[in-house]
Amino acid sequence: MPHHISIQPGKLYPQPGYTLQIDKEGKWTATQIFLCHRSSAVALMPRPGTRHPEVPFIEISQVTATFTEGDLAEITCQYAGAEEKDEENEKANAVYTMGLSLSEEPLLSHLRYKDIPQKEREAIQLIQSGKDKDDQGNKLRDKVESDRGKEALGKIDRGQTSYYSPRVTWRESWVRDRPASAAELNDIGNIATPTGPAPALAGGRNWLKNGITQTQEGKAFRLENEWLASDRGGWDAQIYND
Repeated sequence: MPHHISIQPGKLYPQPGYTLQIDKEGKWTATQIFLCHRSSAVALMPRPGTRHPEVPFIEISQVTATFTEGDLAEITCQYAGAEEKDEENEKANAVYTMGLSLSEEPLLSHLRYKDIPQKEREAIQLIQSGKDKDDQGNKLRDKVESDRGKEALGKIDRGQTSYYSPRVTWRESWVRDRPASAAELNDIGNIATPTGPAPALAGGRNWLKNGITQTQEGKAFRLENEWLASDRGGWDAQIYND
């Protein structure tokens, strides 16, 4: 520990050495140590939001005081932040990740059964709910006449009421010095083309802006955009567009 001949109450002594680093997404962090008299520690502890004395674009995110031997208190400040950049350059350090999973979907929503007549579809759905006849006493199974309708009903009879649909997610994460804007938030829920080297989709699939996540540390705002790939045929443009 650095040696001070005299630590005066009411004074904060910044130590000359500190660590500074930047991660792959563009977040800068630093650790700075201060010394003070233990009786002044609470009053003198730098508060979150205080700028670093030498790196002005990072701010304190966390402060810890350790009371050592004698009358000393050692205050450790954790700083975080991001450099100010033009909008076109702020994603220079963006990181892209892809996720693959399966989601369970109703059997009748499969593209194979999209042309089943509506009256047959309604009959099959009523059969699924446990009914045998309609309100007029007609057998519901007699209404299912098409080959695809009978095929779907046969699967349901054996317990296959759903199917697994592949889901692809594409995420973009980066760090900047400001929070998400209203324009970025308003794009959620719309059909949109992802940024970055997103994989090409086939079978008429397209992408939906699924969400944006923001976390703040000091003056660093980490943003994560997520896009969700559709099933075959694409997202319904009448629904997923402003």
